[in-house]
Amino acid sequence: MPLAKFDVRSLWVVVAAASLGIFIASPAEARKASKQQRVYTQQWAAPGTVPRNTPAGNVVCWTPCGQRGAIVLGVDPDPAIRAQLLRDASRYFGGGDH
Repeated sequence: MPLAKFDVRSLWVVVAAASLGIFIASPAEARKASKQQRVYTQQWAAPGTVPRNTPAGNVVCWTPCGQRGAIVLGVDPDPAIRAQLLRDASRYFGGGDH
């Protein structure tokens, strides 16, 4: 039985097409997240401070808000989220009716 002859050019076309198909089908790698968090102008400048023009009703504090050294837990317009912030904080600051 004679060996089948094949054209080297057609082999290269098949290899190139397969390589291109694998390249197109492979997922793109996303940019690696940096370990350092970016700071935006709307973020808090220091612990216990809140962004400007924030309504006082949206601020959740463990200690009385507006006083020096107040422990600010977060800011959110949704009352359910504010309640969750207080619930979560009670685990760390001790039980209580806060």
